[in-house]
Amino acid sequence: MEKQGTRARYLLEHAGDYLCLQWSSGITVEAADVVSATTAVSAASPDGPRPLLVSINLLAHVTAEAKQLLIRDICSSRIAIIGADDMGRVLTAFTHRSVTPTRYFTDDQEATEWLLDETREHPSIFGESYGVEKAFSSEMRDGVLWVTWAQAMHITDAIAENIVLRAEFMNPISCPPMLLELHQVMSATDSAMRILADGLNIAALAVVSADPRGQALITYYKQRSHPPYATRHFRTTGEAEHWLTLIPTP
Repeated sequence: MEKQGTRARYLLEHAGDYLCLQWSSGITVEAADVVSATTAVSAASPDGPRPLLVSINLLAHVTAEAKQLLIRDICSSRIAIIGADDMGRVLTAFTHRSVTPTRYFTDDQEATEWLLDETREHPSIFGESYGVEKAFSSEMRDGVLWVTWAQAMHITDAIAENIVLRAEFMNPISCPPMLLELHQVMSATDSAMRILADGLNIAALAVVSADPRGQALITYYKQRSHPPYATRHFRTTGEAEHWLTLIPTP
């Protein structure tokens, strides 16, 4: 194992096909620590993100600011966290929302096997985590958060949280309008609809669907969940885009 860099608060080392990051015992991980560590990880992987094995030892705490940076970190292809017991699992429970596929282990060998297994699905918040390859895509287009669903699927609470987290990741500060393209009509639980209504930090929602059932779904969503942002159904993206330009910027 080749030593890459040493800090008073963490140690980063090469381990062949992956990197090892070891946090010092007893510290509180702060935002500056995360910035320093992720910068070092990126520098150690000039050819692109690699798997990362993280040992948390006996961390005292992780600040809220540090957590936000960690769940948005994309400098590793996947992350295995190793702790000593369930206390470590509780301390790192926030990582289930991570953009990068992340799992917690108490066994070194099990963690390494998972980290290097290229045949296994590695969950992330980008749709693949719920068994549907590329279930949806999202990108910013001229100030609009554009979300496109590739196929029909039932929206569970977990998937609704997935959508909210992806929107938060792409727009941690701004409150953009969202255009949602439904190529195929989906269904959703009432609780999933409430998560979308309460959790999405958006100025307005324009839903595009040529299927009349899409309009019925959105009507039900508005009546049932009462989203705080303006919500309308359209048959074409052109109509939806024009309407969104009329929405005041928060």
